[in-house]
Amino acid sequence: MKSSNALELLLYPPNIEQTRTHLDHPYDKGMFISINNHKCISGKLFTLYPKQYQTLVYGLTGKNISRESIKVSAGRMPSRDTIMDLVNSKTLLVVAGIHDYKPLDKRGRGSRRNYEYQHTHFYVYGAHHHLPAEESALRDKEDHLARLLQRNTNTTNQKHRLIKVLPVGTGKYLYNDQVSPTSLYDYLQSPTTDPRKNNVINYIASNSNNPNNQYPLTYIYQEI
Repeated sequence: MKSSNALELLLYPPNIEQTRTHLDHPYDKGMFISINNHKCISGKLFTLYPKQYQTLVYGLTGKNISRESIKVSAGRMPSRDTIMDLVNSKTLLVVAGIHDYKPLDKRGRGSRRNYEYQHTHFYVYGAHHHLPAEESALRDKEDHLARLLQRNTNTTNQKHRLIKVLPVGTGKYLYNDQVSPTSLYDYLQSPTTDPRKNNVINYIASNSNNPNNQYPLTYIYQEI
């Protein structure tokens, strides 16, 4: 199963030197997760959100939280006060988007079997509080999160990496993903206030493979 990965090109374009020295942690500006679900429709993907949030919290902290404590808000962004409360309490905030697959093209990009189905992307803020800084340990944790989320892809296929875990705010678009605790709310409003800007949250918000069918962003967090 092949799919184009425009977001990976956005984060890591060719011939662009990656600069992380200005960050306290590579994931300070957020985490991008791409899940190549197999033959899943959007309604099914939406029902997985609480479980996936639960999985992320467990993978990052080792804690099992109640699904009853998880808030899922489709199309309605939390208030600035709510987001600041989540930031101050170091509670994970996940913004989920759904994209259609596109048919396999002549360049070998797209999906041969999945083009009638959808897949998910997550923007996660707050993960850096629970991640190691040392590079090899960080790679191990990224792999651990990918393995945990693999369970929700509707396939047992282990031949391809179906989960991509990447830091936000690096590469060519270093200056377009300016995210800090105080600017997070404004950044998350980009799909409304500045939809043409090339940043991760706008990428997640736009179903570019099928522009006539747009799915609302969904905001997922643990109520505090």
